[in-house]
Amino acid sequence: MHLQYSLQDAWQWAAFSGDFNPIHFDKQWVEKRGGEKLSVHGMRALLDVKQFMASGYHPLPFVKCAVRLRKPLWCDTRYALQRDNSKTNAATVIDLADAHPAITCQLTPAMALPTSSIAGITELSQPAQYTLQQAFAPLLPNAQQWHYLDALLFRHVLHDDSLLRQKVISPLLPGGTTLEGIFTRYPVVQTHQETIFDAHLFAQWSPDIPQETLTIHTHDALIVGDIALGAIVRIAASTHYQNKGIWSAITLKIGPHT
Repeated sequence: MHLQYSLQDAWQWAAFSGDFNPIHFDKQWVEKRGGEKLSVHGMRALLDVKQFMASGYHPLPFVKCAVRLRKPLWCDTRYALQRDNSKTNAATVIDLADAHPAITCQLTPAMALPTSSIAGITELSQPAQYTLQQAFAPLLPNAQQWHYLDALLFRHVLHDDSLLRQKVISPLLPGGTTLEGIFTRYPVVQTHQETIFDAHLFAQWSPDIPQETLTIHTHDALIVGDIALGAIVRIAASTHYQNKGIWSAITLKIGPHT
């Protein structure tokens, strides 16, 4: 199976996620910082990888999806998505230019959702859920419930202002810093994702009329280093959909300041 993404894919993903990081859209901004090409949203490519991986895999009670983004995928460039037969339930996105892995992904059984301190709680209203469902639907035909919820949690941490106010992050940022400001001021690259979810969320997903609000928890972030000089930040969120839980942690490399 081959993957290739255009600038149109970037705008479509950003319309859902709110991820307008200039490394995906502004070639002049990229070139000013020593780059040459626009990169693909890692989470957009992972939609296709996760759909490819989930076919026929149904362990109980929970599943862990572990992802490593080893190097950027470039816009308008062809890649190969294939099974990694050296591991169980694993897949790799291969850079056809050098045959090296760009993304690796593996599904394994898990016994429970992680437990960690809650730093913030958000209630997503029914109208907001409906709007987001409509924005997500064109991204991944035949999506499963965990695909949508996983993407929704990523979107949530991008927009959760309480994240930047957490005591491990706020002292490292100038006052009044927004996520958009971080993207503009610092290079931001996703390196890992770990998602653990109730295996019943392998069920088919389709847009519906939400009947209740959706509660999303933001968990305490972990940070190593200094953002101005270069830091590794892990941010996590979780929710329950129809009494089925899902937890997701994103690892970002932020900085140094440019």
